[in-house]
Amino acid sequence: MHIVTFERRRDSAPDDPRDSARRLGSMGDAALGLEPLDPHRPGARRLGAVIPAGPDAGAVVDLNRALAVKLAYEDVGAPEAEADSLLPTDLLRFLRRLPDSLEFARSALEFVVESIESYDAPDVRRAGLVEPRRRVRLYAPVPRPGKILAVAGNYPAHASQRGSEEPSVEPILFLKAPSAVIGPEDEIVIPAASSYVDCEGELAVVIGRAARRVPIEDALECVAGYCAASDVSARDFQEPRAQHFIGRSCDTFAPLGPSLVTADEIPDPQDLAIRTVVSGAPQQSGRTKEMRFPIARLIAFASSLMTLEPGDVLLTGTLSGVGSAQRAGRRLRDGDVVEVEIERVGRLCNYVREEPADSGR
Repeated sequence: MHIVTFERRRDSAPDDPRDSARRLGSMGDAALGLEPLDPHRPGARRLGAVIPAGPDAGAVVDLNRALAVKLAYEDVGAPEAEADSLLPTDLLRFLRRLPDSLEFARSALEFVVESIESYDAPDVRRAGLVEPRRRVRLYAPVPRPGKILAVAGNYPAHASQRGSEEPSVEPILFLKAPSAVIGPEDEIVIPAASSYVDCEGELAVVIGRAARRVPIEDALECVAGYCAASDVSARDFQEPRAQHFIGRSCDTFAPLGPSLVTADEIPDPQDLAIRTVVSGAPQQSGRTKEMRFPIARLIAFASSLMTLEPGDVLLTGTLSGVGSAQRAGRRLRDGDVVEVEIERVGRLCNYVREEPADSGR
């Protein structure tokens, strides 16, 4: 599944109000024991899944609401309360209830897909269970992770470009602040205090269950799924001033998305194509099999010293070709578009703007 955190857009055009009683086909919300739903009510973040194929491919399913309607059609009492207890509307609570929450999410998605294909099923579109992509805003799949762990020099060619010729015998991990997370199509903001901001495309791993002292052979069982990430850095703070944490943790410096692709969809995370494009110019390209320390080793190493919790994010390192390693020292500029595309995972797109010099006054 491709799981997303979304919000209905304020400017999406509502259905004809006269259709409200017919939103669930021949039976209305009240007849099913459901509270009336305005599918275009803004402001509420929800957990969704992307329809993978068919005429509605790319549309977003409101998973919790879909499960409530499914339960109502199965004549389950208090279907909304039951759906809330089985399928949370935010990803952190969803991950804490794995694998049960994933099973109910799949059930809700299947119900919607089957209803779309059946002539006598509820009208899931008018019921607000399905929203076209243009009518929703996607947020980071994990809007506020408990912690973000990243690894330095995990691709030998990148380490060589950065001047690290001697390979390390263990992963070198560092932290990024969770407050740096943004979602797809959000803006990467270049701080007024920095004159050299760079980005690195990476595969992000989302932890699905608590992990402490996990053996390498069991490590991937702790993974809920994967998404694309852009590890943004203020190089003029990171390098000459040794401000590694704050230089990587500025607001907006951890784009994640566009969705959380569940682990079962990625049978081999160590053989995925990954590339980074900045304003149409290819910057990085390679495969995850080039990692010096594979994902299982990273999880095993980190968990030997600390507990990894559901919703924690692990950035697995970057390829050669980052801007700071190029001869001209390519840096992000106002108006740039950063795209990180990973095979089977998706494309993460973010825009770049400069923070006005007087914005903090």
